[in-house]
Amino acid sequence: MAEHPTRWHAAAISPPVEGHNPEPTACVIDSQSVKTSANVPATTQGIDAGKKILGRKRSIVTHTLGLLLAVLVTAASVSDGTVVR
Repeated sequence: MAEHPTRWHAAAISPPVEGHNPEPTACVIDSQSVKTSANVPATTQGIDAGKKILGRKRSIVTHTLGLLLAVLVTAASVSDGTVVR
């Protein structure tokens, strides 16, 4: 188990390989709707109709190697398609 983070770290800082595009060519996008407290301003939250949750949505984009590329927090009412754009 202790070797995995070392391998990931080594992969993240390895020098570019000749003929290999350094830009990611594929990614994984995922989101999670979470409830918010009553103290949160109504303008920053929404209703995820599919899950019936009033709150916010956390979206992440990762490289296929598992490296984090982007994080976005929106109202839960924002669709996943909108987050991708």
